[in-house]
Order: sequence, then structure tokens, then C-alpha cells
Amino acid sequence: MLATGASPGQGTLQVSAETAPAGQFAVVVISNRKTGEGVRYAIAGTWGPKIVEWNKSLDPAGRYDAVMSAEGLFTAEAAAQ
Repeated sequence: MLATGASPGQGTLQVSAETAPAGQFAVVVISNRKTGEGVRYAIAGTWGPKIVEWNKSLDPAGRYDAVMSAEGLFTAEAAAQ
């Protein structure tokens, strides 16, 4: 949410009740409230242990820096409307 400005409260970030698909740590869809256009980001399951480590060992600024500099952390594609 910090990196994108999207939030569940604004309806631009949705939190699904479903778990991520097999092989995925997380899937995030961020959409434009007015146009409905969106981007689907997926984080591979192999990143899970590293993300858990960041959450345990880093403060919020450190987690932000780690995520923003993690090459290959996610894939992105246009989201279905």
C-alpha cells in the first residue's frame, strides 16, 4: 500500500478471502477507481521465507527498502476488468 497509494478503503486494492494460487506467495490487484483498469502483481512462493525474514528482522522503513530493491520480487500484468 505504501508503494502504490492504493488501499482497501478507497476500493483500489482488494483483499481476497481466497488463498493465493499454488506456487504463489501473494497476488495483488490494484485498480483505478474511475476507469476500472488495473494491474495484477504476483509474488512467487519462493519469496515467502525471505518476506517472513524481512517482517521479523526489519523495521517498517527497512522492509520498504528491502521490498523496493528486491529484483524479481513480482511479475505484473494487466488485470481483467
